Amino acid sequence: MAGRAERPGVVSDAAALVADGADRSLQYVLDRLADGPRGQRSISDAILQSWRRSAEAGLVPQRIHAPYDPDVDADGRLRWAAAPGMAAVSADLAGVEVALLLADSRGHVIERWTPASAASAMDRIGAAAGFVCDEAVVGTNSIGAALSTRGPSIVLGPEHFADALTAVSCASSAVTDPLTGRVLGVVNMTCARRAYSPVMPALIGRIVHETQQRLAGESGVSGTALHAAFLQARRRAKGPIAVLDGRRMFVNSAGASLVHAGDRAVLWEWAEPLLAEASGRAASLIVLSSGVRSVWCTAVDEADPTAGAVVRLDADAGAPTPVSEPVTDGAASRWAMLTVSERAVAEHVAHGLTNREAASQLFISAHTVDYHLRQIFRKLELRSRVELARVVADADHRTVT
Repeated sequence: MAGRAERPGVVSDAAALVADGADRSLQYVLDRLADGPRGQRSISDAILQSWRRSAEAGLVPQRIHAPYDPDVDADGRLRWAAAPGMAAVSADLAGVEVALLLADSRGHVIERWTPASAASAMDRIGAAAGFVCDEAVVGTNSIGAALSTRGPSIVLGPEHFADALTAVSCASSAVTDPLTGRVLGVVNMTCARRAYSPVMPALIGRIVHETQQRLAGESGVSGTALHAAFLQARRRAKGPIAVLDGRRMFVNSAGASLVHAGDRAVLWEWAEPLLAEASGRAASLIVLSSGVRSVWCTAVDEADPTAGAVVRLDADAGAPTPVSEPVTDGAASRWAMLTVSERAVAEHVAHGLTNREAASQLFISAHTVDYHLRQIFRKLELRSRVELARVVADADHRTVT
């Protein structure tokens, strides 16, 4: 397999973009790229931004090693749906030294399909079941990028942030649940740097398509009236929606980061009486796990309010709004300094969730939660979760009032 990818979005002279006092690690990878055999000085903006995030996370290119956690979900829904396609493509590539990896929504590799001749080399770089490929802990890589963008990603040799990964090239694509729009995981191909071929993304696309078709065909799901209503609402929706009844809930891609599984009971408890009174079109404020949201609903079937509700959400309503009065508490006044991701982590942790529980709710890795918490405590000058809970409570109060 030979050849290299041609990709859009290339910037000229990446070094010029970090001339304003760049982190040493970022400068190091830029110099490494320029000093390589090809003397490359241009990279895509997506890779550069990933390098920035890696440097800001405190990663050091020379000392990055993928963490290992043997507790993989080998019997889960994603593995069940993806295994046939992964095995078929692996058979087609018999004799080719390329690893096929399946990772979950945390970047945790569930399983690997690879010829025995390539196994040792892949083990050394963490391309094996049990290793975590989250960008926050191993730097720029296509698995982490695919999770971030919810789509395809390619990272070639020296574009990796970690020195240990520059010997390989990889391509990945996210697998999304066809019913809820949530990212379930990633299909990845990794090979020696110069063995990369533009065929790899096409093969990954085939696996992803077959995986999502199998997920959509699960018995007892695709034929329900609620699912049919969801598909119809999703085609028409221009923003986040959730379609639910007293037992199930489907969420589109835009709503996946706003509505979590635990919110279904809260939403239905709010929506059901409104539907019965035919007053569901009025907007209301409701507290979800992602924050305070402005929501309104319509009935799936106007003749039968119990059939379900189509709930539309305001994606921006959860962000704290400016206040006219000065805030005396220093941490509360710095709340606006946090990014959207940091606020989401802060809110989950403040409500008593562990880092792992927050990671599960937010569909990110526990390592990413750890990183965000360090940034939150630094920006807000806090020392404990109790102090963080007070700041979040104050921010919530100011948002609602």
